[in-house]
Amino acid sequence: MAFQIYNKELGFWVGESDIPTQDSDLGNTEVPLPGVVGQGITYAFDENIQMWRPYTAEQWQDYLAKKITRLPDDDEQFKAMVTGQLTGISKSVVGLSTQLVSTTQLVKELQAQVKQLTESKEEAQHV
Repeated sequence: MAFQIYNKELGFWVGESDIPTQDSDLGNTEVPLPGVVGQGITYAFDENIQMWRPYTAEQWQDYLAKKITRLPDDDEQFKAMVTGQLTGISKSVVGLSTQLVSTTQLVKELQAQVKQLTESKEEAQHV
């Protein structure tokens, strides 16, 4: 029985061999391909169900898009940068708001003390 060899990461068929490959990046299966290679179909082995899946060129591109981690494009990088800046600004606003509340409380306390001192001074002048 021939072994079908496939890429473990993406599942695509690599070749056939009489002996299993020892390459850690490749897998081996005795499950035969369901069709002929090179007829416009790409075969990928699904280890979960131990079955070959056929893909047309368009389906293969969609499959790869889901499997391969891609780098963000310029627009996505810009959006991430703006989001990071907005997060920083939001944190600053929260910090400043907290500081404003604290300062307002201190001003109220000082106003109360000034009022109390003014009343005490007026009382002392009447005596």
